[in-house]
Amino acid sequence: MFLFIKLIRIQNLLIIAFTQYVIRWCVIYPILKAHNISYSLQLNELHFFLLVLSTVMVAAAGYIINDYFDVRIDKINKPQRLVIDKGIKRRVAMGAHTVINILAILIASYLAYSIGSWRLALIHFMCASGLWFYSTTFKRQLLIGNIVIASFTAMVPLIVAIYEVLPAYKAYAPMEENLSFKPIWNVIFAISFFAFLTTLIREIIKDIEDFEGDIEYGCNTLPIVIGKKYTKLIVILISLLTIFCLAYLQILQWKHNQLTDFYYFTIAFQLPFCYLIYKTATGISKKDFHIASNTLKFIMLMGICYLFIYAQFILSHIHAIE
Repeated sequence: MFLFIKLIRIQNLLIIAFTQYVIRWCVIYPILKAHNISYSLQLNELHFFLLVLSTVMVAAAGYIINDYFDVRIDKINKPQRLVIDKGIKRRVAMGAHTVINILAILIASYLAYSIGSWRLALIHFMCASGLWFYSTTFKRQLLIGNIVIASFTAMVPLIVAIYEVLPAYKAYAPMEENLSFKPIWNVIFAISFFAFLTTLIREIIKDIEDFEGDIEYGCNTLPIVIGKKYTKLIVILISLLTIFCLAYLQILQWKHNQLTDFYYFTIAFQLPFCYLIYKTATGISKKDFHIASNTLKFIMLMGICYLFIYAQFILSHIHAIE
């Protein structure tokens, strides 16, 4: 059981679940209330739990199939993390991947049918299929695998909005002419874009870290194709793009006297990104790039935690109006 928990990356699954609950209660719920105090979330607690469960199960199956096809590479890159063939048999791993994916898609199908939009179940099916092709093909191709994983990470907050906001349109459109939940979509897309950029950077850094194993088994990752030097430059450029996007938000925060948000962004995002750039530029060993990768995990976690501050700001604004 311990090996299976290690295989599915339980800590990452808990972060996915935590993220989706935070998106629901700290972004969608406050903005709905700010739009109209009588508006409420559309999924009940059971249905939302099923949404999170199905998302987590697709991710777990993705981790399993990724390790299944990476056994030989991981013997070089991450021998300490190897589970398949060192406690869990390959056929057991493949069976678990299949069963978990089927259950996840069935749960998503039930949920989509319950809210009257069965097509939404295609999201989980496409994600499950995409993670399969990522493990078998995309991961070894130039940038495609990095972009695929970054896109799926961006879907984690987005899928919550899709399942919550679309039913809200149906429920409240008859009551309000020209109903628009644009503020929700703006915030969700900003969060998803941040998740996309940070994940893309981290995936490229992991490719630098895994250079030895990847080149031995014929992968065409960015550091193998263009070299570590230019790959590090790309990481730095994307990091600078992210810093500039955050700085733009900080200018708005300063103008609106949101000093708590401004200082939070500086300490939780900007300073760690500066350290990330330094560590990437000067990095030589696997340990250096592993530290850089963990720095990004910290930044992503701080991004989730910031939403508690955001929710408090929105809710306090509502109470002030009342």
